[in-house]
Amino acid sequence: MILYTIVPYNVIFGYSADKYSELFEVEYLGEKVEVYSLQDNEYVINRIVSTSPKTFLKPELQPGTIIKANFEKI
Repeated sequence: MILYTIVPYNVIFGYSADKYSELFEVEYLGEKVEVYSLQDNEYVINRIVSTSPKTFLKPELQPGTIIKANFEKI
């Protein structure tokens, strides 16, 4: 089944209150990304929040990338 929609998958399929319940947006390398926490100062990029096509080509910003930083929630 293929759904062509702008509605986020979690709205359509739902999800349990696990790691995705703690998503928040931060600025990393000059770009806004959505992350969730793994442990102390370690985060996983879940989504890129940008309108620039060049941002999506940067390997250091790809979803699933583990980053080490000290963020404050926006």
